[in-house]
Amino acid sequence: MNPVRYEKVTAKQVLNPVKTPAMPFEHSINPYRGCQHGCSFCYARAMHAFLGLNGDDTFQTNILIKENAPEALREQLRKAARSRKGLAGIGRIAIGTATDPYQQAEGRAKLTRGCLEVLTEYPVPLTITTRSPLILRDLDLLRKLPVYAVNISLNTLNRTTWRNFEPGAPSPAKRLETVRALTDAGIPAGIFMAPMLPYITDGRDELEELFEAASEHGAQFVMASYLRLSASDVKVWFFETIRRHYPQLVGKYARLYAASAYAPREYRDPVRMYIDGLLERYGLRDMDEEEEAPRPQERAAAGLQGRSSGKPLEVAWEPPPAVPGCAGSGCAAANADAAGNGCAAASADASGNGGFAGAAGDSASRGEFACGPDAARQSAGPPGDARAVAAGTKAGAGTPPAPGPDSPPAQLVFSF
Repeated sequence: MNPVRYEKVTAKQVLNPVKTPAMPFEHSINPYRGCQHGCSFCYARAMHAFLGLNGDDTFQTNILIKENAPEALREQLRKAARSRKGLAGIGRIAIGTATDPYQQAEGRAKLTRGCLEVLTEYPVPLTITTRSPLILRDLDLLRKLPVYAVNISLNTLNRTTWRNFEPGAPSPAKRLETVRALTDAGIPAGIFMAPMLPYITDGRDELEELFEAASEHGAQFVMASYLRLSASDVKVWFFETIRRHYPQLVGKYARLYAASAYAPREYRDPVRMYIDGLLERYGLRDMDEEEEAPRPQERAAAGLQGRSSGKPLEVAWEPPPAVPGCAGSGCAAANADAAGNGCAAASADASGNGGFAGAAGDSASRGEFACGPDAARQSAGPPGDARAVAAGTKAGAGTPPAPGPDSPPAQLVFSF
């Protein structure tokens, strides 16, 4: 991996309106562009294209620091407070929608902390999404704010999977400890299981372990989001990771994402049903976008009693669209066979591990979810070439970095 370079930039505004109706927030704040965690599945890699940069290794090694973020935020909130609607017109703010606000750069730049300090002057309901325990540094500010939720992103407890897909992110154990520390401090916190990786993190045993760990560490909710592969840069980089670490799955992913940025409903629906069962079993809930953010005094009065409630809500960047060609029991978009084998619940295997794959082999014993011909045969298909899968994408996108130790060393080059 190339040395990490930080570049200071000046932002005209950092409080950006979110116009997608499906989103449970109205504005977002991202103090940085790029992210040192380097998750290969991150949709935000596409953001670098707007800056004339690539979504490959550059996303992880070229970090733009909005050095005036707190000042720009204060000016925007000051104007909003004086407007006809006042601060109520802001709605809910989400911090960390296109970058991790507590990535390594935050340890020195402290822009996220600066933004939180501004928000204590102009209290607006907010959520924060991060993979980092660095957020615990700011507990003093979080206690003063109307925090709706802190979402700790975690989609697996498997160390190999973590290292393959999130080379620069803190360990799953550290993230679980962060959830515990937040909830112990009275801050609403839980797990953002994003994204679920088909055939890798969606095994029934693996999902059960994650929900159990979330419950044991005081999580108040678990949100689940499906893998989205839309922008070409993101798709190419992700498929390079699959080809490198899971070559037997390249064909499956090519079929699953052939027609859409999301896997078809024949895959998603059984997964959602199983997750709903786990939520009920462990006394957890998904987040309800209509619930009010508790004020600091309300949290103090309630202690740690109660959990967020409401209908499960998928948090994704756009509603998963209906896939053309996916109808009835078959799924043409996922290359269903002539018999129309879609996604169906399978009988339990010999060891009693019932799954949704309906096939023999390791996938059935792990209780994975599959679609199309995979639901009947779990056929891996030809490995193929990742670049051929994402037609029209840039060639030579590079190769994802190899997995490293818990805290991978990085050569840092500061420009300030």
